[in-house]
Amino acid sequence: ENKRTMIKLFITLGLAHILAPTVLLSMGLPHPVVVVRTLRPNAKRLTVFMLVVFSSWEFFNQSEGESNNFPIYLQNGLLTKLVDNFYVRITTNLLDLVPKHTLVHNILIFLFRVINDALGFLLLINTLSMVQFMRNTSFSEIKDEVVQLGFEFASENIPMVKNELKKEMDKMEKTFQESKPKDRVTTRYLPKEGRDTRSILIELKTKADRENAKWENGMVSGTVYSGEKSLTELSNMVYSIYSLSNPLHADIWPTISQCEAEVISMTAGLVNGGDEGVVGATSSGGTESIILAVRAHLEVYGRKRGICHPEIVCCTTAHAALNKACQMFHIRQVQIPCDMETFELNANEVEKYITSNTIMIYSSAPNFPQGVIDPIEDLSDLAQTYHIGLHVDACLGGFVLPFAAQMGYSIPRFDFSCPGVTSMSLDTHKFGYASKGTSVVLYRNKTLRRSQYFNFSKWPGGLYSTPTIAGSRSGALLASAWASMVTIGENGYKRRVKLILDAAKEISRALEKIEGLKLLGDTPAMIVCFGSDEFDIYRVADFMTHKGWSLNSLQYPACVHLCLTIQTSLHKEKFITDLVDAVDNIRQSSGGKASGNAAIYGMAGSMPAGPINDLLS
Repeated sequence: ENKRTMIKLFITLGLAHILAPTVLLSMGLPHPVVVVRTLRPNAKRLTVFMLVVFSSWEFFNQSEGESNNFPIYLQNGLLTKLVDNFYVRITTNLLDLVPKHTLVHNILIFLFRVINDALGFLLLINTLSMVQFMRNTSFSEIKDEVVQLGFEFASENIPMVKNELKKEMDKMEKTFQESKPKDRVTTRYLPKEGRDTRSILIELKTKADRENAKWENGMVSGTVYSGEKSLTELSNMVYSIYSLSNPLHADIWPTISQCEAEVISMTAGLVNGGDEGVVGATSSGGTESIILAVRAHLEVYGRKRGICHPEIVCCTTAHAALNKACQMFHIRQVQIPCDMETFELNANEVEKYITSNTIMIYSSAPNFPQGVIDPIEDLSDLAQTYHIGLHVDACLGGFVLPFAAQMGYSIPRFDFSCPGVTSMSLDTHKFGYASKGTSVVLYRNKTLRRSQYFNFSKWPGGLYSTPTIAGSRSGALLASAWASMVTIGENGYKRRVKLILDAAKEISRALEKIEGLKLLGDTPAMIVCFGSDEFDIYRVADFMTHKGWSLNSLQYPACVHLCLTIQTSLHKEKFITDLVDAVDNIRQSSGGKASGNAAIYGMAGSMPAGPINDLLS
């Protein structure tokens, strides 16, 4: 009898599963898939709500004598209460409402038991999930989330807050719009007839001449790292030779594959990876190199070890590309604040945050905001002790620090000479002086690099394998990078590095003498970062903008930096003079209205991240 009942039950459930969508749709109700997708984000809330409802139902239906058992329920846990006490009463109460037909009766008994078991299982899973969430969430993250939720609620439901937010957002939007070129003409639709090439070249040449003037005058932080006419012409000629090439088709352009391999090998040789079996790949830039390194470590140090909730430990000064990578791969990013005086990361603090879920430590050489080099030797020891990876982001310093060390500058060890370093990223298109769109990611061994690749052997289109995120890539960029590196040579890089580092030191010494400004970080390389405790540093940046300079405005803390390049190094005296004038101007007009970056960063600092992210998008 039981077997027949179960067979009937499964047949009934099967028919219900098949017919339910059709019946619901015919009634104008949404498809079950849509219902589940709608409820899923609120599953935890619904589960807790059901628990509260059942708890209230059971508790308030107790007799006076039974109510004394409530402390026992609290002691044993609500899940035990649910399974042991709710089970019979809820099922019995519901069965009183159904027909006495045996089949229906048995089916409903089974369904009610399944509901009870499912509810208990959901409560258990969600309880464990909440424990895991609380364990993996810092106080600052919880605080930020609460502030964000409160702000969103207030901005949507409180008219005064809503109006004030709109006013501030409109101001920021206006500032953004005012920064755009006034005479810009846009082409929104494909022209009926194609334009002649001469008019296109004249238009672009006119615009480029106007736009290039600022960096050619040496007044831009970073951005264009060489600007040497002969090197630019060489890159353009090489690009034109291989403009149609694609390294995905190595059988057609084997020279491009050779250029790529040699760029990787030359780069590895700079960071003590030439004779140690260090391997690598090229990418479209520093961000992709970091994403690829994270993917490789996730496979080797995460998934192969059965880690379901991977974590990466880093400093708050880590490049935002790491945030992007962690968001893409659902990795928890554990950020450790740096020392607010020296802006250095403390390895002892890092060790406190290493757990069984940690797959990698992320370090910078140097970091972007203050130009400080993390204590990579100490982090290397930690990586070896805990058998985890250590990535060194040398996108900015990869083609500066090695040559600086060779010339006797005080540079700490930061590369594969530290045995715990498992990967590095270095941008050839920064101080490697290659055309934009090339970077190198290096790995300690082939196992890590293999984990970076994407392979798919069951595609009807054939065997598919790509080393990077992109499929097709520009072979011309790889050829240009190779040409730039072999043209400059070791001595050429050394001359350029000496020019930049000496200029950075000179500006740093002059900056320390300007009253009201303070140097942030000890300027070991090409970054000169400064702030102020006396006035709004963003107003200094705005004044420098009016003088023709393009500096980087930073936050947490509020500061500004200049990334020295070949061009800016040649105009260091003008920078110092203009900076002195900027400080004098701010002191004399202390009550002036903030504008430009000062207004944007000022408003951004007073709001939670949500509205600012919306505006940036």
